[in-house]
Amino acid sequence: MRLLLFLLSIFFFSQSAAEERDVEYKVKAGYLYNFTKFITWPENKSKTFDLCIFGKDPFGPIIDPIEKRTVKNKPIRLYRIQKLQEAKHCHLIYFSSLASGQISWPGILTVNSASPALTVGESKQFAETGGMIAFFKRENKVKLYINLKSLRNSGLEVSAKLLEVAEVYEGGVQ
Repeated sequence: MRLLLFLLSIFFFSQSAAEERDVEYKVKAGYLYNFTKFITWPENKSKTFDLCIFGKDPFGPIIDPIEKRTVKNKPIRLYRIQKLQEAKHCHLIYFSSLASGQISWPGILTVNSASPALTVGESKQFAETGGMIAFFKRENKVKLYINLKSLRNSGLEVSAKLLEVAEVYEGGVQ
């Protein structure tokens, strides 16, 4: 009987942890889309708005419906990339925490090509070492941490409305 209860508790714990993770990444996917409403990119001639996930994709199919949306009348295209060289066309690059061993964070700012890319990651350290926006969790809620200097130095413009809902780091790269 104890063994059965133990096995059932493991099943329910695993299921609820997976559900919690799915909710977290649904929230993050929503933020990624909504960043396109509060960040302004310089005009460019690309026919699509390219959102790239660098490294191992933590979203899975949760983020796929984003391709049914548009940004300034341009369809969103989702790319899963493994090398920074593949990011030249990206408007927004999401760096998974699972990718942290693959690159040095200060190197991410060199990704930008003809059009600057918004860089988004999963820890305050990401933003403090040059990333533009980082997700972090507080009280089991996804929060934003913005490196204002990195964002402004990139040529992107950020809405004051986005800054109001985020913690702002103004120190640039540490």
